[in-house]
Amino acid sequence: MDVPIRLYTGCITGRRSAMVSRDIHIIGAGPVGLATALLLAAQKRRVTLYEAKDHISLSDANSYPIGVNPRGQETLRRIAPELVDQLRGQGELVEGFKIRTGRRTIASMPSGTLIGTTRARLTGILLDAARHDPRISILTGHKLREVDLETRTLHFAEAAPIHVGEGIVVACDGVWSRTRRSMANQLPNFNPEVGDWGVQFRVVYSTPGATATGLDPRWHHIFTNKGIYTATLPDGVWCIAVTAIQGDPAEAMLLSSDRSEDRITALRRYLEHNAPLLPPLLTHANYADFFNREPLGGAVVRCPYVSHDEWLVLLGDAAHSVIPPTGEGVNSGLEDAMLLAEALASGSSTPLTDYDEARMPDLSALGEYAWHLKENITSEDPARATRNVSLRILTALLGIVGKNDGKVEQRLFGPKAGAMPYREAIGPWIALRDRWNSALNRLTSATRRFRKR
Repeated sequence: MDVPIRLYTGCITGRRSAMVSRDIHIIGAGPVGLATALLLAAQKRRVTLYEAKDHISLSDANSYPIGVNPRGQETLRRIAPELVDQLRGQGELVEGFKIRTGRRTIASMPSGTLIGTTRARLTGILLDAARHDPRISILTGHKLREVDLETRTLHFAEAAPIHVGEGIVVACDGVWSRTRRSMANQLPNFNPEVGDWGVQFRVVYSTPGATATGLDPRWHHIFTNKGIYTATLPDGVWCIAVTAIQGDPAEAMLLSSDRSEDRITALRRYLEHNAPLLPPLLTHANYADFFNREPLGGAVVRCPYVSHDEWLVLLGDAAHSVIPPTGEGVNSGLEDAMLLAEALASGSSTPLTDYDEARMPDLSALGEYAWHLKENITSEDPARATRNVSLRILTALLGIVGKNDGKVEQRLFGPKAGAMPYREAIGPWIALRDRWNSALNRLTSATRRFRKR
């Protein structure tokens, strides 16, 4: 099922300029870097990708589940329509999401547009296309150390520096971006916010054909007690993301690399207690493999702006890393690539500035929502927890009476996901939160006083 997309574009039409012929230097060969390379190579530009690793891993073993919604799919379609077909062939169309506590389903949200896959599979599709494009060069083993903004030079850890001259640098170097750090060190007015998630994720895969009573593979299942998330891949493989919460008694076990029988037993019991429908999906070997996989951590990143002097721009996690519960990590990055390509093809003499000014309202809204979710996880303030519960109740009540202000999850995950800019999808929720913040604070204070009596 395809949903008509109304994507905001920030490009300005006008006379094509010499900007179109400038070479492109992309830092990072993940999905966002590869998508950007393909879109800009289609403009007959020479593109060089610099990848830190010596080898780009395409194995699910140390990858993680992602959902590519219509926002991300539209970028793939712009590159080549067959890429969406390849994605569907390596993933599963998600009917919707079931929110569970124990064995009970407490909420359901239909989708029908999200394609569930892994980051490695999406990377593989884009990498194969890039390798077949003669205008794209991929240089592995180029781990960026620093960008010298004054001389426009890329300095690498174990490779010769690259002077980009009149070229354009597109930094897709992830949440711990060296490019962003270089900008922060060298530009006095560039002060990004970086807030650790406070959690790490680790994945366990089932064997093909696994089934469990009460778990429909057409749906993704979220067990709210400890943030356990399931997704399905082709051949009946279940991908289960387990959350290791900082300070939680189970944190050490969930992050351990010890494959002892004691650890395996502890993991099985942990899932039995917090996600009791899942254990029938997993074998002893599946549990053991869990301890071989690298945990995934990250941070929420918010930048005041994302371009510099018409030659350098941040995309994806380097510019606006979120937290997995938003569902928008890879999708927002792929949309970045598409909108940047439009800006560079517009004929404007200031395409990066145009992109920046058009994109920042959406990135600010997305960042505000992601930061809120991060604070919910890391905060130990009981007053905050009370305010969040009150806000949830308020948005539910508004939904009952036909108000749509607080339904941010529906707009991000529902059947029309990706059909509007983030400022429209998330903006009403931000306004609702801010409008009711004082009242919720008073309610929280009154509740605490009552409990102390």
